[in-house]
Amino acid sequence: MVFPYEKEASNGDQIPDGLSLVDQVAFRFLRSMYRDIRTGVQTREQAIEEKGKMTYQYDKEKRSMDHWSRLGNYWAERYSRVEAAQSAYRKNRTLENADALSAALDGRL
Repeated sequence: MVFPYEKEASNGDQIPDGLSLVDQVAFRFLRSMYRDIRTGVQTREQAIEEKGKMTYQYDKEKRSMDHWSRLGNYWAERYSRVEAAQSAYRKNRTLENADALSAALDGRL
């Protein structure tokens, strides 16, 4: 896997603005890895192996973060719908508004 900021990391540049925390950690890893190769602390073979391990964990963490983000958005939207239905019911206590509130609470709205 080639990261979109890998060239900058290999040059020892500063972390680009706007990277997520996971991408910032990956950038720092890559920058350190390329520095270690240049200074002879690490062989290319060692670097390839370590980058593979890091990439595996990176993908795992990105998927986890994406999952939690989608889950948070789902619950925020659901809460907003329940709040709106509850407000409508409090203002106008009709069977239709009660049904809408029930549907929102059940996640059917």
